[in-house]
Amino acid sequence: MKCLVVVAAGLMLGSGAMPKADSPPASGLARPYTELGFDILRQLASQRPDGNVFISPTSIAVALAMTSNGANGATRDAILRTLHADTQSLEAFNAANRELAEQISKTTAVQLSIANALWLQQGLAVNPSFEQILQSAYQAQAQNLDFRNPASAETINAWVASHTNGRIEHLVDQVDPATVAMLTNAIAFQGKWTLPFDPKSTQPRDFRPANGAVLQVRMMKNSAPYAYGGGNGLEAIRLPYADGTFAMYVVLPLDASRMQSFLSQLTPDTFTALLSSLHTQRGTIELPRFSIDYDATLNAVLGKLGMGIAFSDNANFNSVSTTRRLQISEVRHASFLKVDEEGTAAAAATSIGMKTMIMRVEPPPFHMVVDHPFFLAIRDERNGQLLFTGTIAKPEN
Repeated sequence: MKCLVVVAAGLMLGSGAMPKADSPPASGLARPYTELGFDILRQLASQRPDGNVFISPTSIAVALAMTSNGANGATRDAILRTLHADTQSLEAFNAANRELAEQISKTTAVQLSIANALWLQQGLAVNPSFEQILQSAYQAQAQNLDFRNPASAETINAWVASHTNGRIEHLVDQVDPATVAMLTNAIAFQGKWTLPFDPKSTQPRDFRPANGAVLQVRMMKNSAPYAYGGGNGLEAIRLPYADGTFAMYVVLPLDASRMQSFLSQLTPDTFTALLSSLHTQRGTIELPRFSIDYDATLNAVLGKLGMGIAFSDNANFNSVSTTRRLQISEVRHASFLKVDEEGTAAAAATSIGMKTMIMRVEPPPFHMVVDHPFFLAIRDERNGQLLFTGTIAKPEN
């Protein structure tokens, strides 16, 4: 099914202004993590306008947050700017992430869980402070793994599957043998609609993707009071889960061009304004019953968003290890979404692999003795013009 669904849970909704100083620390992550999610969504959607895109901003952001603790200098600055979290200290940032994980673990209205892990090549000397902060702020236990063994990918995938309720079985196809460290995050969600759809009302209907084709889908249908709004070429609706603590928001642009316009202007502020415009009224919603699996490598996307240094030979991850010069080798993201009459199941996982930089071998010092005929040229390097050239067979004083 070629559709694009914008999904937002309560913990990821942005607000129009930064939280006040006395706001709970975790609330300060809503806006920056939402902004990162919209940044990535725009990039990925532009790459496949006729395809599905489904990501977890929280999963990607938390994995990058852990990684920022191993970075130094310009590399750390670039990661935090990409996360839109460069206006606070790293200590406050980690404290907010710690509280976010605690809030998720205490959620009872829906099934929601988050897990983190640090995988280390056997024998890698890691700074104890890096391990300590990942364990205390992110509950990420360090585990040794031999990345040179192809079975390492199976170990990581098994961890991902166990923390996504089996929804995501393959996050990494294979691990680069040069990998010496990997950070992983997994998040799983399952919630039942406050107003469930009656399966008897589900009927086959036509669905028209942007490419002009016609697909047959199973269209669910329900009539009830919903928070709904329409205008400016958009329709939007709030579909709550359980006690309303979490909700899915579906935004329906009039056509493909309006979708592009919507995504180009999508920010935490514009999204919040859209949600504020919804008003409860009775009506009918028809929504496809569907499931999708999605995966993407985020290196290029994160590079465009300002994190290119972390993938380059100029990366500085000395806070991970001072015995190796490290750089990020690959950021992988995979997700799952199932929407049916009963509710929604969603899961996502992110991995950030790090490898040792290939050190350039310095050539030995040369010793050039011009003691026989030679060629010379004098060149204007501004334009390549050769001003003088010749061969000298017999130098004369």
